[in-house]
Amino acid sequence: MNINSLSNRYEDCDCEGYFNGQYIAGLRRSFRLSRKEKQNNQIEAKQTEQADTLELLTYEEVTKYQQQPGEKQRLIVLIGSLGAKLNELKQKVVSENPQEYGVAVPHTTRSKKIHEKEGVEYNFVSKQSFETDVQQNKFVEHGEYKENLYGTSLEAIRSVMAKNKVCLVDVVPDAVKHLRTPEFKPYVIFVKPLIAEKKKSVPTSPTSEEISAPLQDEEQQEIINSAVFIEEQYGHLIDTVLVKEDFQSACNQLKIVLEKLSKDSFWVPVSWVRL
Repeated sequence: MNINSLSNRYEDCDCEGYFNGQYIAGLRRSFRLSRKEKQNNQIEAKQTEQADTLELLTYEEVTKYQQQPGEKQRLIVLIGSLGAKLNELKQKVVSENPQEYGVAVPHTTRSKKIHEKEGVEYNFVSKQSFETDVQQNKFVEHGEYKENLYGTSLEAIRSVMAKNKVCLVDVVPDAVKHLRTPEFKPYVIFVKPLIAEKKKSVPTSPTSEEISAPLQDEEQQEIINSAVFIEEQYGHLIDTVLVKEDFQSACNQLKIVLEKLSKDSFWVPVSWVRL
């Protein structure tokens, strides 16, 4: 599945939803497509997802692995349910310690805006160049929005790791399997919002808040469903689950996990460490 997460890192709004009819964790609200307009696409996408995830899970031999001094840093892969806002977490961690952490700069075919700098917000490339890279499987994930192409390349990840920094990327869950190689030794973190149970009350009179409640309930259910789907279909690829109660606590949890990675040992496939 080549559809790109285009999570919050693409453009400048804050939302989550669907992209080209497929579920995308962390996608900004302005990217969200009308359910009625895209109903057929979503049905097709769901069938594709189900086919993609019907993989035979076989036993994978594992061993304890601890990163050694001077060894290349492991890739940190964030996946999330709706509402996870992965990009905010990622950018916060990097901004607090840019010497140790970095993010892969995405590619795009759209025109550069006045305030943007090449290689900072994006790597700006031609459509022909982008499509050539797609054919050569140089992207972890990619997609299209408003006739512009966006994607995260393997080279963008490698460039961060070459600086001996910990590279953080957020991708759609299906892209994780393409990163599970000895080169990246990915540590996969699943981020999901904490869903608080609502207290039931009998309304005395209808209010605007009560009128909008069904929509809020529906959105909450979508978050729950997306989290359940990811855990059921991709749980075997997840190393740890981070429950996001609020932004700051989630940042703190993420930093604790990152600190442990360089000190503790973890189970990894034998093929990742076998000489």
